[in-house]
Formats: sequence, structure tokens, C-alpha cells
Amino acid sequence: MFELRDLNQFIRIAECGTISRAAEELYLSQPALSRAMQRLEGELGVELFTRTKNRVELNDCGKYFASLAGGIIESCNRAVGLTREFYSRNTTLSIGACAPAPLWKLAMELTPRLSGEKISTKVCGEEELLSGFARGEFKIIITRAPVEGCICREYCREKLMLLLPREHRLAQKSELTFPDIDGITMLLYEDIGVWTDVKERLPHTRFIVQSKFEDFTDLVKQSAFPSFTTNLSYRPGEDGGRVAVPLVGEGTEHIFYICVKEENKGLLW
Repeated sequence: MFELRDLNQFIRIAECGTISRAAEELYLSQPALSRAMQRLEGELGVELFTRTKNRVELNDCGKYFASLAGGIIESCNRAVGLTREFYSRNTTLSIGACAPAPLWKLAMELTPRLSGEKISTKVCGEEELLSGFARGEFKIIITRAPVEGCICREYCREKLMLLLPREHRLAQKSELTFPDIDGITMLLYEDIGVWTDVKERLPHTRFIVQSKFEDFTDLVKQSAFPSFTTNLSYRPGEDGGRVAVPLVGEGTEHIFYICVKEENKGLLW
């Protein structure tokens, strides 16, 4: 059977119109490309070119094969992609969550229990989370409510906190509400999932949003701006000497559930 490399070269000849021009674009010598086409014709058992003393061009059979060749390449590429997806699904534990901190917590808990299996994680909206779970893109999901038709259990509760420099006027408070902090300038990590609605609760607050978590954490340590943290993500001693003050009131706490399909119930403990 012919090689895909020869088939790709044939397609380029058909696109360029001549072997010489195709050879230039492929960075091959014209004799080497001509030999490859002779090899392709031998594998097919038909002639694809009309050869004269001064010209080589596609014959009718060659033009017909050119109309099919693109589909062959596309089918091969699709087969490769699907096979790689299959391999990834069977060697990777994919976890989706509607908030980052429960996802980090679960990944750390699962890592010691896995033998060679990789973990992939994604934070996304709950609609995308559920549709991906239904399609098999996620083996485990973390949601704010149990999902019907699968195994779910309460996993954790996440409580919002405000991380402040010790000299900040609010740092001595024992707790804070959204009205207490509305209007201050804050750092905010972009990919916070369901916690994004805190911006709606703080209409007068200016947020300095960071898309990369490393940049966000560096700014938290080096700047004087407050930022959000939670009971799941707060690490005393790694905060640049800041104070974490709990937030109370509606919208400051979420309960998260871990959900798996029946065939993956062994992932729960």
C-alpha cells in the first residue's frame, strides 16, 4: 500500500500544477519527487501522469485520484485524532469542576491513589460541566448540586475570605460583609468558576483581573491590594504576611458535591 507521505506529495503536485513547482515548495529535488510518484503509481497499479519529453502532467486517472486523495488524508488524520482521544480517555483521569479550589483539593487527594494515571482538570460553567460529563469527557465532576442518574455525595464546603495586608483598615475585623468591602480596589483571579458572581455583589469595586494564576499569586504577595481567598485555598505563611478575614452573608459559602457514573464508583472513597 502507498505511503501517506507520497500521497501528500501527490496532492501538492495536483495543487501546484507541475512537479517542478511542487518540488520547490516541498524542498525536494525534482528527481526525488518523480521517483516518489513512480512508486505511488506502482502501488496503485495505474498511471497518474502523462509524460512527454518536456512535460509531466496529470492524466484523467490522476485527476480523479486527486479528487479522492484529500478525503483519504482527512480520514487518516481523523483516525489518528480519535485514537489519541481514546488513549487519553483511558490513561487520564479527567475532572471537571465549577470552582477551582475544590478541584485542587480533589486532585491532591487522588494523586497518591493513582498508579501511573495522569490527571487533567478543568474549571467551567455548570452547563458545560454537565454536558461534558454526559459525553464522557469527565470521569468526575464537582458541582453545587447532586446530579440525577449518577452517584453523588457532599464533598466540601467552601467559605469566602478576604486577604488583606496587616495594616489595612479592615484587617482587624473579625468578619466582613459585601457592603463592608464594596468600593475598594481588589485583585481577582479570572478563572474562579461559580464565585464569579461576587462581582455582581460589589458593583462599586474595581477589580484588577489576572488570567494567569502565577501572576495573580505574585501580585497578591507583592502589592497592597486585597484579594479573595477561601478556607480551601488559604495557606498561612504563604500569603506574604497577610490576614484572612471571613466574609459572611448570602453568597459567601458554597456546598460542593462530587459526582461519578456507576462504572466509575471505585473512584470514590
